[in-house]
Amino acid sequence: MNIRAISRNVGVALLFVAAFMLVSAVVAAIDSLDSSFYPLLLSGILTLCCGIFPIVFVSRKHAEINTREGVVIIILSWVLACLFGMMPYALWGGEFTLANAWFESVSGITTSGATILSDIESLPKGLLFWRSSTHYIGGLGVVLFMVMILPSIGSVRLKMSRMEVSDVTRPGYNYKTDEFKKVVLSVYIGLTLITMVLYMIAGMNLFDAVNHAMSTVATGGFSTRNASIGAFNSRWIDVIAIVFMILSSMHFGMIYVSIARRDLTLFKHPVTKFYLMSILICGVAISLDLLLTHTYTNAGDAFLDGFFNVASLVTSTGFAVCDTSVWPLFCILILMYLSIQCGCSGSTSAGMKVDRVWILFKATYIQLQRTIHPNAVLQVKYGDNDIVDKELITSVAHFAVLYIFIAFICAVIYAALGMDMTDSISASVAMIGNIGPAFGHFGSLENYAAVSVLGKLVMTAEMIIGRLGLYSVLSVFLLFRKGA
Repeated sequence: MNIRAISRNVGVALLFVAAFMLVSAVVAAIDSLDSSFYPLLLSGILTLCCGIFPIVFVSRKHAEINTREGVVIIILSWVLACLFGMMPYALWGGEFTLANAWFESVSGITTSGATILSDIESLPKGLLFWRSSTHYIGGLGVVLFMVMILPSIGSVRLKMSRMEVSDVTRPGYNYKTDEFKKVVLSVYIGLTLITMVLYMIAGMNLFDAVNHAMSTVATGGFSTRNASIGAFNSRWIDVIAIVFMILSSMHFGMIYVSIARRDLTLFKHPVTKFYLMSILICGVAISLDLLLTHTYTNAGDAFLDGFFNVASLVTSTGFAVCDTSVWPLFCILILMYLSIQCGCSGSTSAGMKVDRVWILFKATYIQLQRTIHPNAVLQVKYGDNDIVDKELITSVAHFAVLYIFIAFICAVIYAALGMDMTDSISASVAMIGNIGPAFGHFGSLENYAAVSVLGKLVMTAEMIIGRLGLYSVLSVFLLFRKGA
């Protein structure tokens, strides 16, 4: 095991974490040296020292890595980012016990958006900015930052990048590594700036606009307000959030191609069509049910709140404008499905990914066709010519089974810790899908403060597994077992 190479590359990831901590300290300084300034400054300096030490003292000659070391770098980067990320919370105090600080940090960096805070608005601005920054770090991916500057080239670098960007999205990512870097950064930063400006035009102040733009584009869900987006009581802000949550959950490569070539490439892809159609159908169904059950009496409010929550959960963002836990069971079940499906591969969205769901539906349809026409040559295709490899279909099926199995096991653990059926199942789906809010006692306007320490540890493990991808995490055990 090349410890030197691992420490050097993990150090690069920590530098990004330190940079955002120090920027947050600057925000605290501007806000009259609020109470979070020294916790953020101290955390930033410690993280910077730990990150820069291996870069300064480990020679580049030892930087070549193999596949096993690459996987270790990925896992360590995320876990250490979460560990160092909890320091500002723990040093500041308040509601942040060690368990709560760890939970908030993991939730932020995995872009889950679940919180233990009962009074978010009591936090100083520096700490609020740090919470949103953890989303921004995790949204682009600590590992993705690192892949951009890995000294290793060739197959190892390619394998590492594919662990961040699933194979099911290859048609939208036909770029070399350097081009890929420009694509992701251009789309990510561009969407953030546009969202921030539009939020300000719609009525947010600069601080709120910056924080919510980072949370929106990272599909994270942390807000500066107790009532989340709903606190602004602005339908224009709601609409902006809907549009940019959905855009941020689409393939970044395809967004880039659509803009660069000035065509509708993004909307021609069958997965994108399926994704947008699922949002439309589920949004209409929920909105109509809210009206028919007299949960809402105003059609405009029913449709806006219906589509907002559909967009919020399917993109794995978790913003809230109302309490969905009191909605009819029909609506809750649809939202539960969307929490499993989520957005597109190659975006900041988490969950099972709509690409995999589309492949499963398509493969099932083809299998049904084969029972009727056993001699026909039928294949799953992205379009007219792009054939989906059979190996990929098998991999997707295995992933889906494993995803549901892990969610079920965690739900059983939560039930054993005293949660009821709604809480345990919805919390498990929300954690592994990096959604954040669930239903029941963990609804869109509630928090996870009452969960036991053991429960929080299981939830954070589930969030990390969901963010990194099941195969990425489990491959670590296989690699070491086989001594690969």
